[in-house]
Amino acid sequence: MSYNFVVIISILICAIISYVLSYYLAFYVFGENSAYFKATQLIVAIISMTTFYAPIKHLLIKYMNIKEFESENKDD
Repeated sequence: MSYNFVVIISILICAIISYVLSYYLAFYVFGENSAYFKATQLIVAIISMTTFYAPIKHLLIKYMNIKEFESENKDD
């Protein structure tokens, strides 16, 4: 598995975590009928995506034994 697949997988995992976290946090704080619900959900999603992306990517690279700057072509 290449580095690009690890990045895509970590983005998908972060997006799922961020969506669930932002929905329930905004729902708990403001309620679904509030005018600030979507704005709060967006802010929490952005913060959680930037917080969880790097650690998840690091764990996936470490777990799958992939070198981060590995060249696709071995002749380079």
